[in-house]
This record gives sequence, C-alpha cells and structure tokens, in this order.
Amino acid sequence: MATRELTPNEVETGRRGINDADLTATQVQALVFTMDASKQKWAHLKANKAEYEAKLQAENEVLYCNYPSLFQMHAEDRLDTTFFEMLALKRKIEKGEITAEQATAIVDKSFTGATCRRVFSKTWAPHSPMSRSIGSLLLELGAQLT
Repeated sequence: MATRELTPNEVETGRRGINDADLTATQVQALVFTMDASKQKWAHLKANKAEYEAKLQAENEVLYCNYPSLFQMHAEDRLDTTFFEMLALKRKIEKGEITAEQATAIVDKSFTGATCRRVFSKTWAPHSPMSRSIGSLLLELGAQLT
C-alpha cells in the first residue's frame, strides 16, 4: 500500500482512539484475534478494498489507532509467524525473564541483512524504554520488508 497523507477526519479519529497505556502481549493478540472475526464477517467485501478496510477500521479502532501498521498488515493478510515470535518476546519482557535489550539482541540474531539492521536502528534503540517497542518494531519491520 502506498503512503499517503491522513485526512483531517482520520487525524481526529486517531487522536480519540490512541491509547497511552502499554498494552500487554495478550491484549495485542486479542485485538488481532478480534480483527480475525471482523475479517470473516466482511470477507464478502474484499473485492472493494476501500469499503472492506473501512468496515475493519470501524470495528477495530483500538488496533487501527494504536498499531496502524499491524492493522494494515493483517488487513492485507501479511501477518506471519514473526508476529507471534515478537509477542512471545514481549511476554518474556513482561514477566521479567528478559530485558528489552535482550529481546532486541534476539530479534537482531533472528533477522539477518542490512535492511533489518537499518530498521532496528531507526525504530528501536537498545536504550529506549519498553513502551510498545516490540509492537512498534514488528510493525516497522513488516512495513519495510514487504
């Protein structure tokens, strides 16, 4: 999908829908599973991409506003096992089993190539606080690699 400017209405919707709370891995996964149900419900509209995505957006506003790249990847059926791997790392961070920096190292080892390293260095510096980092990393990685 090509990048475009947001309309004033989309900007206002985003302001209303953005959640400052750090969602847990389970909450993010629940948002994606909820969107699965929406995708099945509106599958008959898939030929009309604009209407299909509008219906998904209306029913999945929290995901759309807080994780727009994740929303878009899921709407376009581009989520893969990487998403679940990232969620597993986020769960380990939440339990205190690993640090955000350790998760970064694990992800860096999992993905090779200059493109991935460039994405990581731009989107998630090792010294950054955890606030939505794993989700943001996944979103940016998926958006730039596909």
